[in-house]
Amino acid sequence: MQNKKYQIFVSSTYEDLKEERKAIIENISTMGHLPVGMELFVASDDEQFEYIKKVIDNCDYYVLVLGGRYGTVSPRTGKSYTEMEYDYAIEKGLPVLAFPYANIEQLPEKLKDKDLSQIKKFYEKASNGRMCTLWDNKEKLLSNVIISLTKIFAEKPQRGWIRPDEVDNTTLLAEMNNLRKENQTLKEEVENYKKSLTPEIENLADMDEKFKINFQIAQSSGYIRPNYMNFTWNEIYSNVAPYIISPTKFPDFVDLIKTFIIKKYTPNNPTTIIIPEMNDVQTIKIQLEALRLIKIEMMNYPDGQVDEWISLTVKGNAYLKQVKTVKSQKIF
Repeated sequence: MQNKKYQIFVSSTYEDLKEERKAIIENISTMGHLPVGMELFVASDDEQFEYIKKVIDNCDYYVLVLGGRYGTVSPRTGKSYTEMEYDYAIEKGLPVLAFPYANIEQLPEKLKDKDLSQIKKFYEKASNGRMCTLWDNKEKLLSNVIISLTKIFAEKPQRGWIRPDEVDNTTLLAEMNNLRKENQTLKEEVENYKKSLTPEIENLADMDEKFKINFQIAQSSGYIRPNYMNFTWNEIYSNVAPYIISPTKFPDFVDLIKTFIIKKYTPNNPTTIIIPEMNDVQTIKIQLEALRLIKIEMMNYPDGQVDEWISLTVKGNAYLKQVKTVKSQKIF
């Protein structure tokens, strides 16, 4: 029988549960498995948490120990880093074992928050839909953790780690072949999904065809005069694309269209105020996306703000080089 080792993430607040954590980690090691916890890193900022997520990605099981403290709160999410670890483990589908303290009101003042509302909400969340084992002393907690881990190893075995010299070559080759097939299937599914999201559009205008851009000219007298100009898609793209190689916000994209029109309409008067028809700007954006020359991405921020970012695709970058590079004039 293969001696499979599991990597187990042990999550809790730190200072108030030092002794309990130490005992759990030592016993997981004695069982022949690999404990991971905040002894290696203290989750005190969002940058550090990004690293912790990568560690959780490589774990097989997640053990959560809850005492009387909620823990350090992230200013970005309003949650403690311990709760963020828990949420991420759930999101990744790891088997989770939760061990809440039996009665936090009875804990000494130094081991619990003055306001217990947040930790109580976390208790309720961690207990919802899963069996939790309560504890009120270190020995009981340690016993519960070992029993629960042994049980979940049998009921929900994970991939784990196996020494290379213990792997049967026939089994390994079969698993590698299955992974190859799964990878190919996933690639095909992703490609089909992409096609369903961005179906081919028939009869798109080619790059040499012209498009009329309507705009208004604001004069110093305050009078606004409508006008328009016709440009080929090649003209529009070759003048705008060099400035969106790096992702550009939509308002800046509008400014690029304005600058392009000014350069063509009044090349000797760059201070001319041009107001392009917004509907035409949107058409330019959608047309270039349909031609697979640009990509449009929405960025959601924690404060609720949403920005639209525009950048070149691989195809768009290659086409830009084709139309903007200087060709040799040598005659052979």
